[in-house]
Amino acid sequence: MTETRRDSFAGAMREAQRPTGPLVGSIVAVVLFASVMATSILLALIPGITALGLTNISSLAFLSVWILLWVWLRFKERRAFASIGFRFPSRAPLQIARGAAIALGAMSLAVAVAVLTGNMEFLQTPDGSYAAWTALGWVIFALVGFSIQSGAEELISRGYLIQSWMPRFGILAAMIAQTVFFTLAHSLNTGMNILSVLSLVLVSLLLGFWALSEGGLWGVIAFHAVWNWAQNSLFGIPVSGIPAENSLLAVVETTDANPLVSGGLFGLEASLTTVVMLAIMAAATIAYWARGRNNRTA
Repeated sequence: MTETRRDSFAGAMREAQRPTGPLVGSIVAVVLFASVMATSILLALIPGITALGLTNISSLAFLSVWILLWVWLRFKERRAFASIGFRFPSRAPLQIARGAAIALGAMSLAVAVAVLTGNMEFLQTPDGSYAAWTALGWVIFALVGFSIQSGAEELISRGYLIQSWMPRFGILAAMIAQTVFFTLAHSLNTGMNILSVLSLVLVSLLLGFWALSEGGLWGVIAFHAVWNWAQNSLFGIPVSGIPAENSLLAVVETTDANPLVSGGLFGLEASLTTVVMLAIMAAATIAYWARGRNNRTA
């Protein structure tokens, strides 16, 4: 991570021939998110599309964000799409692998805590095994879908909103803006409670400072995509209140489960275990970012 990588990401709006300010940038973010709902409705009209499953249809709808943001950057702001967080491709493999590994490890730890404390359990398939290998094709396809969906959310939150707000109002305002947007975008999901709100706030801070530290979105998209995929398609757990479909494994709440550990209807993201993990990771990432900033100004 060099000064060039970090600063070219956070200050990318300055490269625009017709830059967008914080207010209009926030409106653009809302419009991009609304386009997902509109695209979902249009996709639902395609004959046979329901065979893909609700989760995969929703993920495909997020393609609208990628397309519309490219159009906005190219024709309104007149800057390269790569400036949103996809520069320095030589660093991408390492950042993607690191993000995916951390997400898989963290979610596996949350599942382990829930299972070992008796709050969740693995269900067996009719043939007595625990893995539904017939769903493997769907599970792999779902990773593509979650990459599209998670990438779109990162493009808006950790990409566009930070770049719109930070040059004019600084890091604090940028973090507040993207955190508020990301949390409100999930506010109508099933099972929302104080722990799920804390989880959304903490993951926003974690990924926001992560993106600033790496100077791009490669790592945070990988983390977000694998985090959602592991819950939904690997372990069969609801993702932010959205039920799992065609998962490889099935981890469900026990009859006397404590929602503080299992997360209830929202899924493990609303568990105390996840909140503590995210708090630790966010604090470590903020400290790492601050140390890098201090080194640059020393």
